[in-house]
Amino acid sequence: MICHKSDCWQSGGKEIYQRLEEELRDRGLSNRVQIQKTGCQKRCKQAPNLVIMPNKAHHSYVKSSQVESLLNRYFGDRFN
Repeated sequence: MICHKSDCWQSGGKEIYQRLEEELRDRGLSNRVQIQKTGCQKRCKQAPNLVIMPNKAHHSYVKSSQVESLLNRYFGDRFN
């Protein structure tokens, strides 16, 4: 889940969302992992923010360069 309110979106959230879509598509996971835009996650000063389910792992100050490692960390071994 990615916050798409102004602080997060303007702090790189839009690029992160696009990178997540690309990585999931490239890995063939688009139909198995869903990206959901959310409202404010109440961490505006730590933007951009993500929550990875099902374990509710919160990530703040996320950069698009971290997307690949986050996907590897949470989904790398589940879908191989």
